[in-house]
Amino acid sequence: MTDDRLKRLLHRFAAAAEAHAAAIEAMDEATANRHAFMLQGLYREIVLKGDAGREELLALADSSRKDVAGMAAVYSLRYCPELAVAVLRRLSAEAGLLGFRASMALERWERGEWDLE
Repeated sequence: MTDDRLKRLLHRFAAAAEAHAAAIEAMDEATANRHAFMLQGLYREIVLKGDAGREELLALADSSRKDVAGMAAVYSLRYCPELAVAVLRRLSAEAGLLGFRASMALERWERGEWDLE
């Protein structure tokens, strides 16, 4: 069962993921960076909820909102690499920046360069 605070954190994570993607599309580096920092902070708060937080974050990787799914997959790589990699592989086939960002995340993960903490 997801508690209210966790639900709010997940909602904010999804909104920040979409805002981050929009800022990247608009080539607004300052806004993209602000949302990236927000995502990192939200991630830290979500995982403080333990397994429930990690499971609910991973559930966002199934979102129909592709930017949300991609960001949730990226932040779930350490906890459930099989599912996260599968989501990122699927998204890497997308056109545009979404596909590029997913393929770069996969590449960094496969080279062992990914560190979100």
